[in-house]
Amino acid sequence: MILLALLQRYSLKVTFALTLLIGLQLPHFLNLYETRLDAHYLESKGQLKQYQKLADFLFEGDLNALVDKHKHSDIALFKAETKIIEALVTRTDFLYLQKVRLQGSAFERFYFLLTQINQPLFLETKNNYQANIVLNKESIIVGLIIATLATLLLELLYLLLPFLIKKAKMGLSKKSIN
Repeated sequence: MILLALLQRYSLKVTFALTLLIGLQLPHFLNLYETRLDAHYLESKGQLKQYQKLADFLFEGDLNALVDKHKHSDIALFKAETKIIEALVTRTDFLYLQKVRLQGSAFERFYFLLTQINQPLFLETKNNYQANIVLNKESIIVGLIIATLATLLLELLYLLLPFLIKKAKMGLSKKSIN
């Protein structure tokens, strides 16, 4: 019984410490994700700007008219370029929408980051991430919230475990009687 209480106490401390460290990393990771997103957006926007200049010169700024002209051209090179321009427009719009979604509160930004876990930009950021503990107000608050929640959940599990075990034993004893 003493060993179980000791194990419970230390597991709560270890859980708190580990989740605090993870929580301290999140704002820094989010910042790096936003920086990487900005870089991709600026690159995409810069590439699209070249086509926009052509549209400005030839079609009074209408990029769709430029795409249509390429699409219906008799020259295979221009037809093939249609897909490139459309993909560039789609990518630029997609990256812009991601930037807009990261303009909300800290909670909204972290939630958005969680929805991006398997996306290429998230994976690129994760693969190039090096842990740094940045002790600013936001990272301390996030770290403490995550650590407290994880510790409370584990504590709740420890409180419920005896009841769950008792219920499971009662279920097994009822089956053996029948």
